[in-house]
Amino acid sequence: MNPPNPKRPCHDVTSSSIQNPNSVPVATDFNQTEFDSIISSFILLPDSSLSTSIDCSLDRVLGQILFLATKASGDDSIQDLLIDRTRKLALSLQESTKRVSRMRDTLYNSNSWSLPHELTIKIFSMLDTKSLMKASACCTMFRECSLDPLCYSHIDLRTSTITKRLSDNVVCSLILRAGKELRSLQLGRVKSVYQGSLVTKSCLASIILNRGFNGGVLRSLHLYNLKSTGTKSLCDMLLACPNLTDLKIFNLKHILVEVLKTLTKNSHSILDRLFLHNIVRFTTSGVSCSTAEAFVSSCPNITSLNIEGFHLNDDAARILAEGFPKLNYMNLSTTPKLTGRVLRDMINSSRDTSPLKTLILRDCPLLDRQNDVGQFLVSLIKGDFKFIGHIDVSREHGYGSKETVLIKNLLMKLKEKRSDVTAVA
Repeated sequence: MNPPNPKRPCHDVTSSSIQNPNSVPVATDFNQTEFDSIISSFILLPDSSLSTSIDCSLDRVLGQILFLATKASGDDSIQDLLIDRTRKLALSLQESTKRVSRMRDTLYNSNSWSLPHELTIKIFSMLDTKSLMKASACCTMFRECSLDPLCYSHIDLRTSTITKRLSDNVVCSLILRAGKELRSLQLGRVKSVYQGSLVTKSCLASIILNRGFNGGVLRSLHLYNLKSTGTKSLCDMLLACPNLTDLKIFNLKHILVEVLKTLTKNSHSILDRLFLHNIVRFTTSGVSCSTAEAFVSSCPNITSLNIEGFHLNDDAARILAEGFPKLNYMNLSTTPKLTGRVLRDMINSSRDTSPLKTLILRDCPLLDRQNDVGQFLVSLIKGDFKFIGHIDVSREHGYGSKETVLIKNLLMKLKEKRSDVTAVA
């Protein structure tokens, strides 16, 4: 028998090769070239008719290694370590195969993709955020295209299902990736009011970074079901977004006054649509007339105003209804303190000049249907509020019998005189 080649020692697994009974016997004296050669030989093993032989050989060799390892150490637990290591080796081979396959696909896509890089980015910028994430996972070329800030101009991370909360780091990275291209941001769980939200303090802080660099050109901001944000964080974020034209905060809870003062302080003169919603069960403070007047003066271009579920009184509501010269949509539903005086004031002061097209006062318990709502319907029948096309003064629990008869008669007359007006009462 010829002696082993001294430049290439023999590495058969024997009982003498196991030095430590508590460790896995692994040969460590291969150089990189020899190691690569062994892996290449394994990968290039012929298949077809020999595939069964390969399976049998693997089973036989692994069984022998386990037997010799147990015999040398006298400890059956060494088998678990060897089996676990074998699984890791198999997983490494599988992951390496996936990586090489993706690289191969990327090379193919780069050669066969007919669109130029700039046009691909433009198309990606038109995708919603979820579709963009799926496209970026296809191949390296698509991922490189999807990293362009233009692709994140409109970030939509809304969800309507009760799923695991999206990582704050992911949300922040998308906002920072957009940079100065960020134009709209929609974030939060839309339907599940009482479940955890996506919106946290750190998510809002990413807009404030670099002296508001990321929020400076933000035009549309929709936040749903705030959680653990804090009043100061929310107000600081609004201060960093002076160019908002569309602001929607669903489930704002009790900080309406602070938000209105922040918008006033920052003079959001181009703000066009404002939607603030509150759950009625929360205790909320009212809005003073001075706060309402300052807000109207600072945001004169509002055309759509939605403030639901807050304790607005008649005076503040009147200032909001009459103060915006371009206001064509107003929703003050579920306002517990609102009486019919706001309707009477509108009839007396702005019935000929109001540009209002939609008025919604749904589920306001103190509205007197027979007097206040009746007078407003009579004013519509006479031809006042010539631009109005929709009015909703309905109530969840309905009216009394006398109110029902009166309102029905007025609605019939309104339908005859002004068929273009839809009234829900």
